[in-house]
Amino acid sequence: MSDPKETELQHLIFGSVLVMLLLAIAIITFFIVYQKRLLKEQRRLQKVKDDYQRQLLSFSISIQEKERVRIGQDMHDEIGSALSAIKMLVNQLPYTDVESNQLISGIKNGLSNTISDVRTIANNLFPSVLAKFGLADALHHQVKVLSVSNTLKIDMMIDAKFELNYEYELAIYRIMQELINNVINHADAKNLLIILNQTTDCILATVKDDGCGFDADIIEDLIQTGIGIKSIQTRVAAMQATLKITSKKNAGTLIEIHIPLNDGKDQK
Repeated sequence: MSDPKETELQHLIFGSVLVMLLLAIAIITFFIVYQKRLLKEQRRLQKVKDDYQRQLLSFSISIQEKERVRIGQDMHDEIGSALSAIKMLVNQLPYTDVESNQLISGIKNGLSNTISDVRTIANNLFPSVLAKFGLADALHHQVKVLSVSNTLKIDMMIDAKFELNYEYELAIYRIMQELINNVINHADAKNLLIILNQTTDCILATVKDDGCGFDADIIEDLIQTGIGIKSIQTRVAAMQATLKITSKKNAGTLIEIHIPLNDGKDQK
């Protein structure tokens, strides 16, 4: 028969171990719950931060677009009109001899070219075709204008109705405009293929050229130096879109953009 004191000691040890075990379980449970709450709070704070960053980007882009509209309209209305008036006055100058005839013709040609340039710049700043006819027509018009003034062969395929609000269409238009200009100015390409497809929840944009390309390792350097890509990334981030760039030296460049329509589904 065991000693009562020994039995009591065993019970005490067992009870202590049980209490310690329960305490350990409670601490572990508390730690797990605390970690989950901490991660949840971190995710919430990150979402707030991301939303705030997107709002800042959207606000910054909105201010830029308003300034573009103002400058574009001023160029078209003020400078364009003034140049047209000067051209009308030049047309009234008398042709007294061959020398003055050549001089006046040169002035008229220079004015015509300048008026055309002003209209082009004004349209780039404020795409009136987009406002009047929508994204698809605006992109086709942009490609048509660029095809006349460049040796680059541009093929565009659009499988979409683009029944989006104007701000969303403008953002997509600016992205495509920047991508096309990058190819013209930097790619040394002969052919450019542009494809836009719209599904129920996103727009897929593909831009592929056969130009000089570049090493994928220097993409971050290009972003830092701000050669077009930085502007595109800013708009992509504001739209919560994703940008994928695939390129190799002397093997062209493929750019794919996945644009969600959660913020642009509002009808016009």
